[in-house]
Amino acid sequence: MHSRADRLPSLTGLRWFAALFVFVCHIAQQGIFSDPRVASALGRLTSLGSIAVSLFFVLSGYVLTWSARDGDSVGSFWRRRIAKIYPLHFVTFCIAGVIVLSLSEPVLPGGSVWDGMVSNLLLVHSWLPDVSIVSGFNTPSWSLSCELAFYFTFPLWYRLLRRVRAQRLWWYAAGLAVAVMCLPFVAGLLPHSAEVAPGMPLREMWFTYWFPPVRALEFILGIVLALLQRERLWRGPGTGTAVLLLAGAFALNQVVPPMFTFTATTVVPVALLIAAVADDDVRGRRTGLSSTVLIRLGEWSFAFYLVHFLVIRYGHRLLGGEQGYARQWDTAAALGVTVAALGTTVLASALLHIFVERPCMTLLRGRRTPGDSVPAPGTDSHKALLERT
Repeated sequence: MHSRADRLPSLTGLRWFAALFVFVCHIAQQGIFSDPRVASALGRLTSLGSIAVSLFFVLSGYVLTWSARDGDSVGSFWRRRIAKIYPLHFVTFCIAGVIVLSLSEPVLPGGSVWDGMVSNLLLVHSWLPDVSIVSGFNTPSWSLSCELAFYFTFPLWYRLLRRVRAQRLWWYAAGLAVAVMCLPFVAGLLPHSAEVAPGMPLREMWFTYWFPPVRALEFILGIVLALLQRERLWRGPGTGTAVLLLAGAFALNQVVPPMFTFTATTVVPVALLIAAVADDDVRGRRTGLSSTVLIRLGEWSFAFYLVHFLVIRYGHRLLGGEQGYARQWDTAAALGVTVAALGTTVLASALLHIFVERPCMTLLRGRRTPGDSVPAPGTDSHKALLERT
């Protein structure tokens, strides 16, 4: 049996809300609302997507560290993590490929339908400063390119950080957070490049938002936070305060330069929220995130994340007519389209989780104990974490 503290169920529920934030971001960007006031208001929600991705990256480091245990090799760890992400990526890549090639429409206008095919398939596309490659086929999969890099380096980071004296971990956490906050200034030193969007030069956006070594700062921050929690040294604001801080950072995103909206303004409240929610589970507090429904949606969230963009983009394409994504509706009808897209995505994610993700994990990961914990070499014994990350 596993206690609530061992399982940290609230983090699974939190993961669902992060996936929902990405959905809202892409609905806002799709431009289906004809009322300019509604469209303008929705445009202010697009930074929810970058907040969600940052949360995923910090959460990944946190959960892998929390559930690390003795007795597993580096090779076994890598095999299990690849089994987690690659089969579902491959299936959604193939779905996207069939759509893109059958329509003969590249994801970005003016490009080629073959843009990013090989790099996307191999999950190395976010290493390349080319928006047509990063965004090719199933656009959200760029984050998996980062996650794959995180998984390959996790045993090293974990082993190094385990050697750090516990009290000094606070300095490491602060240093990592400050480094992330300074990224837009560093990116500004890069050579000039064309803008991907207003105020977002390609090289600066790639370095700040897509480049795996840079995004690893958030992943490592998650490792440090989990080590602090495991040593019972975590001292931070509660969940309610962390939510308010994140809301304040979201409001700040409306006025700061665009390059600061990716991670600089939100990394601290995101980290505090994850640690606070985990601390609530450790201490047995009720969070409202661990209901049966939210746990189930959280389990589907990875599939939801990978399929939602295809549903939104090509659902709009289907409803918008030949060679067009520009169809708009009045507010009531556009809300109906949004609800339909959400329902379709949830249904598709449930099917993908049940018939692709879960069976492939069972097949490729091999025999596991009921806890299905995530290993790391050279660790102390820790009970398993039931949530899949």
